[in-house]
Amino acid sequence: MKSVLIIGMTPNPGGIESFLMTYFRKLKDTFKIDFLTTFETCAYGQEILDNNSRIYTIKSSQFKQAKEFKQELTYFFQHHHYDIIWFNACDLGNFGLLKYAQLCSPEKVIVHAHNNDFMMKGKKALFYKFMHYKNKKKVKQYATDYWACSELAGEFFFEDDVRQSSRYHVINNAIDTDRFKYDREVRAAYRKDLHAEDKIVVMNTARFTYQKNQLFLIDIFEELKNRDDRFELVLVGDGELRGELEQKISDLNLTDSVQLLGLRSDIPELLSAADIFLFPSRFEGFGISLLEAQASGLLSFTSKTVVPKSVGITDLLTYISLDESPVEWADMIYSQFTSRDIDRNKYTDIIKEKGFDIDTEARRLKSYLDD
Repeated sequence: MKSVLIIGMTPNPGGIESFLMTYFRKLKDTFKIDFLTTFETCAYGQEILDNNSRIYTIKSSQFKQAKEFKQELTYFFQHHHYDIIWFNACDLGNFGLLKYAQLCSPEKVIVHAHNNDFMMKGKKALFYKFMHYKNKKKVKQYATDYWACSELAGEFFFEDDVRQSSRYHVINNAIDTDRFKYDREVRAAYRKDLHAEDKIVVMNTARFTYQKNQLFLIDIFEELKNRDDRFELVLVGDGELRGELEQKISDLNLTDSVQLLGLRSDIPELLSAADIFLFPSRFEGFGISLLEAQASGLLSFTSKTVVPKSVGITDLLTYISLDESPVEWADMIYSQFTSRDIDRNKYTDIIKEKGFDIDTEARRLKSYLDD
């Protein structure tokens, strides 16, 4: 049994973490899989440990404690051998970690791109941009294989010669489609719990960050509320912009119409309870939340150009430019919601047919790991 070390998990159960765990559940009986993180805690930590995998933590900061960081990584890779190193990231700013992976003599080192722009802004972002583009030129020194969640993410991470090689693959952000299938009984129960039986529920599942653009989402929701007072917004997630979001919701007198549920593990059930999925991100490597929403048969709206076309695999997803005003977003959303009659039960099968079901994609990914 080959051994795999996955790098890239954080404490937040977001898109990358959800993706990795979906594949982990399918691969854990075929490969010996462990995790290496630079955070004190790891999302899905208990599930990982319950499946006889290990979680290792690098405690030192790569840039603030460079000497200690080097010592920790050197010791770790000298004392732990893995056949495959699978490095997952949103940019190449922390790519220096892989310099030390060669110490364990892996057969394969995979760099997996999960985003198409920088999540951070300000002075810190300038430093990470410098490191990203510096490391982009050096990625071939440390990696043997190059994966991306979309062509946009691949272009962000890898130069042309890398993307034209046989070792480059776009890995579909597949999901367990049956788990996200629309359920009418679950919908009724959850809408009762949310006190939203007679509401038009708009939902967003994402970290509260600049990238996910929830502040703009609130403006769109205000316009929807002006069109029909039954609109209710449910935000699922948490993050550094929570305080700003709460303040804006209060300033716009929307407190009674917005629910912030925090981090949840019952996303499929919550999606069944919703009527509209709104995801106006500033950029996305793929946007797996949009795939989950479509699997649930939800009318969905996202940002044109900056969110890959590859996630729009059904007729449920509409792309709208971020240059459009909240009024124009609301007009498009309200027009479609009031005019379309959607059979929510049929979309899991459509997603399976398009190649985004985890059973199919796990077999393909396994072949790349074995190659």
